[in-house]
Parts: sequence; structure tokens; C-alpha cells
Amino acid sequence: MYLNIRRINKDTVVIDFPKPVEFISTLKIVSINDNTNTAKSAIFKQVKNDFHTDDIIKYYKEILDSLNIESGIVFLTAIPMDELIHIKGYLSEIVMTVGLEPPLCISYNKLYEPLRMGASTINILIYVDAPLTREAMVDLLKTAVEAKTAASSDLLLRCCSRAVGTVTDAIAIARPYDLDGEILFSSMATPIGNSVAKIIYNSIISIGIKNGIEWLLRNHIGYSVEDLLTLFRDIYISTPIPGISSEKAVEKARKILYRILKDPNVWSLIIAARELDLHGSSGTIPGLTIDEYANDTIKIVADELLGISLALYIGGAKALFSMYWIENMKKLGRLKYSEGGLYVDDILSALLGSLYTLLFDEVSRGSVDG
Repeated sequence: MYLNIRRINKDTVVIDFPKPVEFISTLKIVSINDNTNTAKSAIFKQVKNDFHTDDIIKYYKEILDSLNIESGIVFLTAIPMDELIHIKGYLSEIVMTVGLEPPLCISYNKLYEPLRMGASTINILIYVDAPLTREAMVDLLKTAVEAKTAASSDLLLRCCSRAVGTVTDAIAIARPYDLDGEILFSSMATPIGNSVAKIIYNSIISIGIKNGIEWLLRNHIGYSVEDLLTLFRDIYISTPIPGISSEKAVEKARKILYRILKDPNVWSLIIAARELDLHGSSGTIPGLTIDEYANDTIKIVADELLGISLALYIGGAKALFSMYWIENMKKLGRLKYSEGGLYVDDILSALLGSLYTLLFDEVSRGSVDG
């Protein structure tokens, strides 16, 4: 490893380069004496989720001064320094912190002011010990953005449209200042670029998967397990199963739901619905306009087919009838989903109908005490 990583305290990590480096970065290179041509260090600093400053450059300089560092780049993050990622690639080293909220996408109901966005959430420092030209450094920054975007999209980070990252991501490319540029390209199709891209992509995906079922479900359908159980409770109270209280019913439904969510076939249909909602909202389903999608046009029956498939797979014909019963509750205004979409709405009804059916079957078999 080329980099020297120093843990200063629980909130601060300093990355020392083996020699002065030149940066291409989405962050400003800061110097105590305003000489920002080179730097020997980068800093990762944990701050609170609600961090705000009216003068970010002054704040950067205060951090540098406190560490007795002449110049460098400062990454701010709400992620604990214990979760710092450090991986060696081909002629490179990558240091990252990965937080996946709040997501970034094109469609926003409210835009953020630059200095009021909180801490950076995906921070990526890439050190390359190779003679990249300035153009190749820019190319590598583009490659890092592409890898981050691909991972964010594949995780289906929940945003108003397809997510490309999180709202305050930061990326910096560093190479030794005294290396004469010879390498012209570092796209994802080059040895350096491909190595960097795989590390970034795999690291972000790994963090998303480690976040667990609750987090994944909320991103895919807009509801966590507990949110779904709240909907289930409302349905159950309206039509209780004789002999079992609502508290016991919800407790048992929770166990059933977690069992259902261990099945990759269930997840396949959930993911298919979310992907279709993203395509529908962006106008990329041929023959379906954005307005038609938004107005839940009757020309689309694929949403019902997905719901039918899921209900039949989980609970058979009885679950299918339960799904239609819940869909009818929606039409009558007795049930409303605040999240979802044209396709995911039917997945929600299928899940809730299947929960009710499987619970009813267990009660009928006498395997649930009231």
C-alpha cells in the first residue's frame, strides 16, 4: 500500500500520500496559504447529519490548521470512521465512506442549497501511482461517477426518479505531481479504470446489501416491514379472523413476512415492479406516455399480472382472491398507499393479501393461539 492512513481521533482520519499530489476533484483543494497547486494529504472528517456552515472554505482551513497540514482536500461525512473503506487496485488505492441517504435523482420536489445539504454521503478518494495526463485524470473521475451511478441504480435507491447517487457525493483523483503525463485514457474499459470501477461498484453494492431487508424493502416499494404491518393492521381490524387478536395477528404476520422475504422469487417480482415504475415515470416504456403512467391508465394490465403472479406464488388462489379484496378496499377509499407506483401498488396488494391468507390458513389449522 502506498498510502499512510492515520486515525487522529474517532472523528478524523488523515490520508498521507507518499509524495505531493495533483488533484482533479469535485471538492476545492484548500491551502492555509492559498497555494493549492499540490498537497500531501487528504482528510476524512465525520460531522453530524445536520451539519451546516455558511463558510465551508473557512471550515476546511480550520480543520487543516488543527492538524498542522499545509494543504489538502477535506471529505465531510456522517459515516463513522470505523466504516472507512480502503482497497488497493491496479496501480491505485481507493479510500471511501459510503452512506446511501438521501438519494440523488433528476426529479426533485425540492432542491437543496449547496451549503445546506448536510455531509457528503458517498466520498471517494482515488490515488493512482501512474503518469496520467490531466485528461486521463478527468476520464478516471468520470469512470468513478459512472461506477457510483451504476451501483446506486442497481440498489434502486428510492428517489422521485432513478437514483444516481446521494445528494452531496464527492470524488477526488490524485496522482504524484512529478509524474509526466503519458497515459491518455482511464475509462472503464482500461486496466486502471476497470479496476477502480469494480472496487467502487462492489463496495457500494456491499454496503446496500448489508443494510438489510428493512432498508432494501423500503427502497424497492416505499414501505419497510413495519410500514407494511401498519397497513396490515388496518386491514385486519376491518376484517378480523375469529379467535385471534389484532396484536397476535400482526406478530404472526411479521414472522410470515420475514419468511416470505427470504425467497429470491418474491424479490424478483418486487424488483421487476420497481423497475417498471422507474421506466414508466421516465417515459421509456414504448406506447406508454408519462401522463398515462401518472394517471394509472387502464391500457396497462401488466401491473395486475405482476400482482397476480406474486399472490399465486406465495399463497395460491386464496391469496389471489385476498389481493382482489384489498384492491377493492382501495377503490372504495378504505385503504390508501402513500408510496408505490402503478406497478408497485399491485405488489403491495399482493403482499398484504398473501399475509392475510397465510395467517388465515395457520389459524384454520389451529397453529396460532389467540
